[in-house]
Amino acid sequence: MSKAGRYRNPAQRLLSSSFKLARGRHFDPGGVRGYPIDFSAKAIGTDLLPGFVHYPGEPLWVAHTQRGLGAYERYLSGDGDEWLDAARRAADLLVENQADHGGWVQINPYPHTYVLHPPWVSAMAQGEGASLLVRVHAALGDDRHAEAALRALGPMRRPSTEGGASAQLDGRWFPEEYPTDPPSFVLNGAVFALWGLRDVAVGLGDGTAARDFEAGVDALAASIHRWDTGSWSRYDLHPHRVTNVASRAYHELHVTQLEAMADLAPRPAIGDAAARFAAYDASRARQARALARKVLFRVAEPRSARVARLLPWARGAAR
Repeated sequence: MSKAGRYRNPAQRLLSSSFKLARGRHFDPGGVRGYPIDFSAKAIGTDLLPGFVHYPGEPLWVAHTQRGLGAYERYLSGDGDEWLDAARRAADLLVENQADHGGWVQINPYPHTYVLHPPWVSAMAQGEGASLLVRVHAALGDDRHAEAALRALGPMRRPSTEGGASAQLDGRWFPEEYPTDPPSFVLNGAVFALWGLRDVAVGLGDGTAARDFEAGVDALAASIHRWDTGSWSRYDLHPHRVTNVASRAYHELHVTQLEAMADLAPRPAIGDAAARFAAYDASRARQARALARKVLFRVAEPRSARVARLLPWARGAAR
């Protein structure tokens, strides 16, 4: 049996410094089986997290979708049918809480880093939710899951300014993990969102999702250089007071995501960026500089609202 425990301690969470999300062990570039990223470390139990059951929309839906994908990964790894049942119950909760427009709505403001007031939806949650629903449908054949996966793509196609979760990046459509104004363009969240389109296209044979996925990958390839500082990757493109470079864990995730994307939808620019980012990570000096820049960013943009109220330069930011 695989072991899945706590993947971050409080100090690591503060700087997003470690969660070790590796390439999916059952990833199939030609089909829909294992997920490209292994979320099994987030599936620490088969029960649903109570917050999502009793207070849907208050916790971030991405935590629920990733736990469900992790449960499915553990099922594929042979940990037992109880993990498939856990993935099914996670998918059922998504069906039950999906809004008429297809979104899983967040009803609280985002607590740090970005100014984001409710209600809002995340393209990352929509994409990961669709990916989970497609897999559970493939395993169990419940049409409710397929229908919900198709509906989940709707909010990604609408601009953030109209209640959706996308924006124009260099003149091209691009999914937004955080639908901010101005756009934030979070790299890892966009990739997860695009994989939802791909899974609906491949798993359910949806041509519109296939076209949207290819358009999104083209936009990523055309602009991937914008997340490259020349020595490290950026977490986002939001105009913060200090550039938001990726923590080492997110930088490693960027490498893994881009390598997987190059397998799914080959684009020279994406494969080249994955190789450059991997080379940056091989340098201890660059690791140290990136950590210093991340600490500087978190001094300028604290994760804690309490800390932000104590810092004169951070008091003006909405939390």
